[in-house]
Amino acid sequence: MSTESSDLASSIDESPSSRLTVEELSDSLKQFGLLDYGVFVAMLLCCSCVGMYFGYQDHMKHKRRAKNRRGSLIDVEEIDYLMGGRNMKVFPVAMSLVASFISGITLLGTSTEVYLHGTQYCYIMLAIIISSTIMHFTIIPIFHELQITSTYEYLQLRFDKRVRLFGSLMFSLATILWLPIVIYVPALAFNQTTGINIHIITPIVMSICIFYTCLGGIKAVVWTDVIQMLLMYGTLFLIVVKGTMNVGGLSVIIERNMESGRFEAPDFRVDPTIRHTFWTIVVGGSVYWINVNGLNQNMIQRYMSLKDVRTARKGQILYVIGVSIMILLCCFNGLLLYATYHDCDPLQTKLAKAKDQLMPLLVMEILGDIPGLPGLFIAGVFSAALSSLSTGLNSMSCVILEDFCKPFLKRELSDEMTSLIMRGTVLLLGVLSVGLVYVVQHMGSVLQLSMSIPTACFGPMLGVYIIGFTLPWIGRKATLFGAIIASSSMLMLVIKAQAELTLGNIKFQTKPLSVDGCTYNFTMTPSNIEVDDIPIPYENGEKHIYEISYLYYSALGSLIVIVSAFLLSFIFGFQDPSQVDQRLIVPFFRKYFSSSSKTQYKEANGKEAIIHNFEMKETNKNIT
Repeated sequence: MSTESSDLASSIDESPSSRLTVEELSDSLKQFGLLDYGVFVAMLLCCSCVGMYFGYQDHMKHKRRAKNRRGSLIDVEEIDYLMGGRNMKVFPVAMSLVASFISGITLLGTSTEVYLHGTQYCYIMLAIIISSTIMHFTIIPIFHELQITSTYEYLQLRFDKRVRLFGSLMFSLATILWLPIVIYVPALAFNQTTGINIHIITPIVMSICIFYTCLGGIKAVVWTDVIQMLLMYGTLFLIVVKGTMNVGGLSVIIERNMESGRFEAPDFRVDPTIRHTFWTIVVGGSVYWINVNGLNQNMIQRYMSLKDVRTARKGQILYVIGVSIMILLCCFNGLLLYATYHDCDPLQTKLAKAKDQLMPLLVMEILGDIPGLPGLFIAGVFSAALSSLSTGLNSMSCVILEDFCKPFLKRELSDEMTSLIMRGTVLLLGVLSVGLVYVVQHMGSVLQLSMSIPTACFGPMLGVYIIGFTLPWIGRKATLFGAIIASSSMLMLVIKAQAELTLGNIKFQTKPLSVDGCTYNFTMTPSNIEVDDIPIPYENGEKHIYEISYLYYSALGSLIVIVSAFLLSFIFGFQDPSQVDQRLIVPFFRKYFSSSSKTQYKEANGKEAIIHNFEMKETNKNIT
């Protein structure tokens, strides 16, 4: 335990009857004062002010354009709200990319992962580098050359409207399932530090997020992300420095974690049911990262807000550096957690009632005596959540407008209706996410949950994009039915796996945890012991498909699509590769396929979407 809690416990007689109880100690650590609340509220007000500023700026710009009536006002407003005018600066966009991916789930879940299971997960850094390299030479040049707004526009260009609609449905489902997890995690942290019920704080914070996302669009989202990133980095560095000092230095952290076996060499076992091995993390993790970073509307929308391929690639490099630093800090904090609680595990004593309350508990112990710093931590965690929430809401407004409204309307939308659809989507989805928090709180580890449920939808879509990028002889019908087969299979697998986890039928062995050194009283019952400590042997030695590591979900979903589509092509027929526009294929494959086709399709109103029929321009100079 930290110095503060040790002093608190030793200030009274050390006999068991005179020690603090776990409930008393928990109450004493909830020292969220006026200054802490002030820091937290200041962060929320700052986000709101940024939204109001960019909302006002865009309103005045549209007003001037309406007065001059130059060009399509509807297109201008849409591009400004969703893409920031396609001319945003590289550094804030890169920071926004980091903030969008690093939610409170990563800040709290990664540290908890290392505390419970060791450092094997930290090899995810290799997966980030591999996936980013692949994306650098394939996805970024294709999407930037096409200048699309929704990633699912590509599916209509390469296949047809039905495949595009299916992709948009999968994205929408994944986002709706993911957003409640994002808001739930920081609410847990707030509950641990203040005692305020999570169902009180979630609607308040979501209201702020809806407010600034509706007003300012992606510009507000990006610039609030920059502010929130500074908070996140500052908070994590502060915890690292102060926590290391409290436990006695870096050597103590290393020694205690070495003794417990938390420092791990790569595990090269090839068993796919082992939760984390070198192969599940590097192979499965690489495919997962290509999915969430390279083909996710949340991320691509930011890359597309940059002016050209070269700038987007610079943004990606900065993003990889930023996210790598963030994950390393989170992993270190996991080691710090164990060094602090090596002889008194808060999970078994119920000082922390949930795994993802470990980091907030640590913060209150090491920073609780400094007014304002616990508030800074909570502001940092909520900043991470707000950045991911605003990204998801803004991206959903783009997909709803571009993929569900425009293709099915017979006449052009007015600027008022366009604005209503985009902002109405943000509002409705925000309200739905708050309601789904009630479901998420009963579904187990948030890190695994956040990486498994969305990939059940995104994994099959990655297979669709791989077919589109590299297999021009596979046609639209085979691809669509292959995607349906894969999505149905993956959803059933993930639902089954999550149900087994929730029921306690699938358990994962943790590293050693102890309560021998606790300086407060607690009641030890079977319910105190984390079920993950005791791995259940497989019945009759058999292993089931739903026990496969969650990091393989994306790879498995993609493989099912590709194999199914290839086999179905023998029924529906193979496509002539010359009928596929070369701009829809990855650059280094184009020389192997000749094309007689130009990308062009009809919108529902019968007018050609000429933005997709442009000549190849200066962008090609940047394509390797």
